[in-house]
Amino acid sequence: MSHKKLTRMLTAAIFAAFLCLCSPLAIPLSGPIPFALQIFAVMLCAVTLDWAAAQLSVLVYLGLGLFLPIFSGGNTGLSAIPGPTGGYIWSYLLMVPVITLFRRIPVKNRRLEILLAFGGCLAGMALCYLCGTAQFSLVTNSDFAHSLSVCVVPFVGFDLIKAAVAALLGVTLSSGLRNLQKG
Repeated sequence: MSHKKLTRMLTAAIFAAFLCLCSPLAIPLSGPIPFALQIFAVMLCAVTLDWAAAQLSVLVYLGLGLFLPIFSGGNTGLSAIPGPTGGYIWSYLLMVPVITLFRRIPVKNRRLEILLAFGGCLAGMALCYLCGTAQFSLVTNSDFAHSLSVCVVPFVGFDLIKAAVAALLGVTLSSGLRNLQKG
């Protein structure tokens, strides 16, 4: 196995583990959705890795989460994915291609690279909000506007910060990984 392939597999495994570690860390808020770090971990993964490795990381995380209590609040996928907040979880599979698409735009300027990564994180975040809020609305029989006010509005500020940190840190990590893969 080539050094580059081994490095890609190891980084995908490390990011899957990172997702598993971040997800159960949840701070309950007054509404039905806790403050958690999964979306940050998914954004960081997608900014740092290429599409295939990032998608593999998320697939491993979701596969493990079907049977292990690694989703927010220590839930398993068998209870969490069909539940009110499950749309946020499965939307991670959609976030990765969106974010990595932004990362594929060739730029030479590091600031522009970070700005594009941030834009990708925002687009991925919007997709996550759409999928998660739609499922929440359907499962709880709430109108979409109410669901937005409960599921999105309280988190936008936090998630903007997570997106900015994921973009900045992810571009830096990605650069380091490229250098590591060359060696």
